[in-house]
Amino acid sequence: MLGIFLAEKIAINPAFLKLLLLSTFLSIFYFTQGLKDYSQRWMAGLPIYLFLGLLGYQLSYNQNELRHPNHFQKNIQAENYIIGTIINIPILKNNKIKVELATQTIGVEKQALTDCEGKLLLYLNQYEAAPILHYGDQILLKSKIQPIPKPKNPKAFDYNRYLYLQNIHFQSFVYKANWKVLATNKGHPFWQTVNRIRSHYLQVLKKYIQSDKEVAIASALVLGYKANLTPELKKAYSETGAIHVLAVSGLHVGIISAILLFLLNRLPFKGSTWNWLKFAGLCIGIWGFALLTGLPPSVKRAAIMFTFLNMGLIIQRAVNKYNVIAIAAFIILLLNPYALFEVGFQFSFLAVIGIIFFAKRILQFWSPKSRLLYEIWNLIVVGVSAQLTVFPLILYYFHQVPTYFWLSGLFVVPLAGLLMKLSLGLLLFSSIHGLLASTAGWLIAWLIYVQNWLIEVMQNLPVHILNGFWISEVEVMLFYGFIFGLAMLLLTYRIRWVIMAISCLLVVSCVQLGTKYNQVKQQQITVYAINKKSAIDFIDGAMIYELADSTLTESDYIYNIQNNRWAKGTAEVIPIKKTDIQTNNLYKKGNVLQFYKIKMVIVEQALPINRLIKNRLITDYLVIQKNPLIDIDQLLNYYDFKTIIFDSSNTSWSVKKWVKSCEQLDIPYHNVKQDGAFTIDLTGN
Repeated sequence: MLGIFLAEKIAINPAFLKLLLLSTFLSIFYFTQGLKDYSQRWMAGLPIYLFLGLLGYQLSYNQNELRHPNHFQKNIQAENYIIGTIINIPILKNNKIKVELATQTIGVEKQALTDCEGKLLLYLNQYEAAPILHYGDQILLKSKIQPIPKPKNPKAFDYNRYLYLQNIHFQSFVYKANWKVLATNKGHPFWQTVNRIRSHYLQVLKKYIQSDKEVAIASALVLGYKANLTPELKKAYSETGAIHVLAVSGLHVGIISAILLFLLNRLPFKGSTWNWLKFAGLCIGIWGFALLTGLPPSVKRAAIMFTFLNMGLIIQRAVNKYNVIAIAAFIILLLNPYALFEVGFQFSFLAVIGIIFFAKRILQFWSPKSRLLYEIWNLIVVGVSAQLTVFPLILYYFHQVPTYFWLSGLFVVPLAGLLMKLSLGLLLFSSIHGLLASTAGWLIAWLIYVQNWLIEVMQNLPVHILNGFWISEVEVMLFYGFIFGLAMLLLTYRIRWVIMAISCLLVVSCVQLGTKYNQVKQQQITVYAINKKSAIDFIDGAMIYELADSTLTESDYIYNIQNNRWAKGTAEVIPIKKTDIQTNNLYKKGNVLQFYKIKMVIVEQALPINRLIKNRLITDYLVIQKNPLIDIDQLLNYYDFKTIIFDSSNTSWSVKKWVKSCEQLDIPYHNVKQDGAFTIDLTGN
């Protein structure tokens, strides 16, 4: 893991890296053979650790497709003909088909294509005569290839980084007449079969579960297909701490394993041969389910763990669960080193470690004798144990904490088990008995409806979520120092671990106090980049004055503005779009503003023509919005300014014309649509 991490931070010459790998590998044999005293075992351990670290670095270095000699990036032109094969289940949303394409050839002319490789993210225009696309379809397209854009707003979700970890570095938007299907069934035969079965079962769920909400939940729960989940559903489950039910994980694999064990143990066979056949059946069932879900990190981890745990049962050997976790992580990272940086990988492993370590120790303090009370308490303890070890990551990645996660677990976990069994029954009955399948579908829809209703009730409870948290990587490490100290205290009962845990929390408190102190003094203006819309924040300490369009949606805030406000420690937001305002630090009258020493004028309408201007208005910035019919020469007649800001509510062709004039007249400008948000920091920090 350290080697993989360092590969993202520092560069080592590839030839020198291979030499280091060979040297450490050979030194392992040298030091191992020469050991005579057990106390010198570290001499063999050190080169082993060095070799593993260098191996992680090498694997991570090789993982990046951009380093491959035949990557299509070397042949990108203004417009390209590309032939490639679809390697995912296509997703249709807002008349766009989203697919991942494994490129095969590229060129400027169809008759002269060059072999290539690399993944490309495509957004294909859906039209009436467009064919239905599937995994393995080979398509020809003509389009521009563009790099995945980096975040255009401060602290916004880094979609570029998210796709980078999937080895996707470029995207293309393809219009109606510029793509067609050349052939079908060109994918790998194994994955072709897996995806065909998965697509078939998705259709079965849609057939027997009529409601869109219920079928979206069932598809995510059973097959890991989350494309149909609405933002409202995701938000509801996230804010109540039940989102893990929609991400296929160890819970689901455990249910599959338990069902298979129950059925196999009912067969009247004995002996070692039967035990190994039973183990083979378990593996086929577990890995078959894992393949149908698309093999996310949580499922791979769980499938590997249950494979080794079941093997331990067969050979009647006690299995160290922490070693099994390590084996699972090692295998996953060998196959995909970038998995280390995926949120799902981190949450999955830390949650299961928390459950294994803390749950049994909490139950030692109190274990109810009543069976019902014990089951309820056990569900709460498991939820708290998992939450404890992922709590710092929840704050770091999502900046919020669901307060009723322990309550949602009391019904979503049992319901998940029941829904899994019914859904598997539905998939089985769909091909042999229509009435049983319809009955199972009705029960699934009803149970999911009840579950959704309970989730909505919890979402409406007071203080159902605490949000706005913003912590640094250093604070994440300090929180894990606290958790480590707590774990060691439960193991050793020594006071020094209490001191360590409290010290970590004290340092976090000091860091937060320093952050709050800086936030009180902050003075900043941010012009956000939001497609076809305008938004400006005037940040004055913990107060924000918002000058924004009334058409901004909740999604606009979530993906473009909200994170920056949380990072600034916002306590209150005051809209000023339709009002004039005068405070000690902000003055606004009409479209003229002054924030501390910065003067700004908003230009969103055409200026009067042939009007005699005696004195030009002196300002620091002109912000051009709403695509006004103006010329830059005309602005010079009205305003004495330093910089022009073209915000993202303007059309691209208008901005292109204005930018050309600015360059000819040597006027400083910032194009928000192209260059991202514009920030003015008055404190100079």
